Parts: sequence; structure tokens; C-alpha cells
Amino acid sequence: MTQLERYAQMMKVNLGQVKASIGFSVASEGSVLAQTVQARADKIVIHYDVESTDGPEQVAGLLRNARNGCYARQSFGRPELFEDTINLNGQPFDLADYPAPGR
Repeated sequence: MTQLERYAQMMKVNLGQVKASIGFSVASEGSVLAQTVQARADKIVIHYDVESTDGPEQVAGLLRNARNGCYARQSFGRPELFEDTINLNGQPFDLADYPAPGR
């Protein structure tokens, strides 16, 4: 919703009250002991209730820009963007030095 407010100001769209509800379905499969667990989100559902005195064309443009300008939403589609660093007991730790069993 932050992006809605941000783009509404930039586009000069009159935005009234905005409410959103978010739900998602998740699952995991694999074995904890074999270290093959894979979690996934199967679906993320977002519902918006938007009030505006502007026309539907302006609101559609606002919603489109807010969706495309959402950093979190765009990042989920690109998991290669995530970079992990780990310290174990204060020292750098590389998971690749300790491969999962059976791989």
C-alpha cells in the first residue's frame, strides 16, 4: 500500500481509503533428515478495496504502476537476487563446504 500512496502522489490521483487483505497457500516437501526440504508458496492472494474520486482509467494506471513498482513483488519472481552471508560463532561460514548427505 505504500507504493499506492507513493504513485498516487506522483500521478496526481486522488486516493481515498485503501484496505488490503493478503492470504497465501504454502507447502513443503522432502526430508528433514536427508536435508532435502523444499518450501514453496503456491499462491499469494491480495485483495484491495480502493476509494477514489478519479476515473477508473486513472486508478487502473495507479494500480498498475504500484504493482510493477513494488520491490517485494518483483523480487519474489527473481530468487537469484538473494545473497546469503553467514557467520557461525563469529567466523565466516560457507554452507557449500558442508554438502547435504547423499548429494
